Amino acid sequence: MLVTLAACSGGGSTHPADAPPPDTQTVMQPDYPACHEFSDAGQSVPAHVTGALDGADLTSPAMCDAVDAPYGIESAGPDSVVRIDGLTPGTTYVARLVSGSDLAFYVVTGCSTADGPAASECQLFVDATAAHEEVGRFVARATTEYVVIDYYQSHPPADASWALDVYADACTSDAQCGGATPVCDDGRCVQCTTSFDCTNASAPRCDTTADTCTQGTDACLTDDTGEPANDGPAGAPVLAPDGTGTAVANGLICATPASEADYVAFDVTTLGDTWDLDLAWSGTRDLDLEVFDARGTTLGVSFWEQPERVRLTYLPLGRYYARVTEYQGDASGVPYTLTAHRTAGTGCTGAADCAGEYRNQVFRGSCQAGACVAIDGAAAVAQGGACDSMSDCATGLLCSSFFFVAGADTRDVCEPTCASDTECGTGYVCTTYLQQNFCVQQCTTDAQCPTALDTQPASGQPWYRLTCDVATGRCLP
Repeated sequence: MLVTLAACSGGGSTHPADAPPPDTQTVMQPDYPACHEFSDAGQSVPAHVTGALDGADLTSPAMCDAVDAPYGIESAGPDSVVRIDGLTPGTTYVARLVSGSDLAFYVVTGCSTADGPAASECQLFVDATAAHEEVGRFVARATTEYVVIDYYQSHPPADASWALDVYADACTSDAQCGGATPVCDDGRCVQCTTSFDCTNASAPRCDTTADTCTQGTDACLTDDTGEPANDGPAGAPVLAPDGTGTAVANGLICATPASEADYVAFDVTTLGDTWDLDLAWSGTRDLDLEVFDARGTTLGVSFWEQPERVRLTYLPLGRYYARVTEYQGDASGVPYTLTAHRTAGTGCTGAADCAGEYRNQVFRGSCQAGACVAIDGAAAVAQGGACDSMSDCATGLLCSSFFFVAGADTRDVCEPTCASDTECGTGYVCTTYLQQNFCVQQCTTDAQCPTALDTQPASGQPWYRLTCDVATGRCLP
């Protein structure tokens, strides 16, 4: 097994090769073949460990004290075991796994069966998402515990690499952080998690590996005069509409590095204004347009058109940012023109106004003082209650807050998970196209069906969209 260990515990003393460090203990494990990795050398917290999955030595326990895995916890795929020493019993720690594939992890106190750890030894199992990052918290029972990194299928994944961090839990919200590290990220106080946390134009970009603000990149063969400050919101030039409400910004963008971006800012100073943004360029290169609020919340997106277009309505007063990127290009710069047009209007009067524009605008479901803002459901919205994000709904309920669908003011409601239509109420069907299916209202038009942002649509359509089978009320691929 290929494993590289590194720690941030400090100190420069060394110990004889045949003696454990003074803050660890020697832990004896049963002599089962499945448990052989549990006798490997450990690392004191805070620990950073990198490696790759090895053989399928262990079978995960059938149960754990805490489970964050909607698709089950049993796994007999390739695995790695990381021993963590120096824990303080009773203290809460964070385990954070970043992997090249969809890996899971579980935290155990030992390995006492021929198949691996027993259920009584398993504190936490985490496989919460299909993404490449998993995070979980556990309270240490002993000074030494083990993190098992596992894959849900029996065959090896395409990319078996992983990086694991284990550290004491320092925060759960930004309010517990401050000074040079004002942002709480997975139990750590850091300088930034996105470029929207960076406030200095000389260091406008967040290095998400180190969680620090750094200077922008200037690797395009040709580029505009705004580089590299405009690589983050802090260095974005501000659009100033003329007497007709129009403002224009010209620039160049490339895809070297892949994270290269140009930010342009604009200010909403009057409630009820509509903002139309068009990104135009020549040739066949693929440019994308996204719009965010000052906190980095996505408000509008355009990926598959030329020119790219986003219309935003009923924005709260404040500063906003358009981001221009190139998808899978090279280092040669592509000239572009970003045009913004402001049209005066009146404020919203209800949620129906907020749902009216949905072609490229993300639904913000609450009309407050003339502006559409996100619903603050705080995981407390009951079944049938309005929502515009998963975080609004109470435990066991999900929100049908798909991007760019019609009628979101009445259709976006919290509903339970399901396996068949019989588990849903009258006028509802069970989805069949998600990893975790739940009840949604029957569709009557294609415009009410979910979009797939990463799938190229047919010509002339802004998004690939499922099709409504009106007879059944189902949205179908």
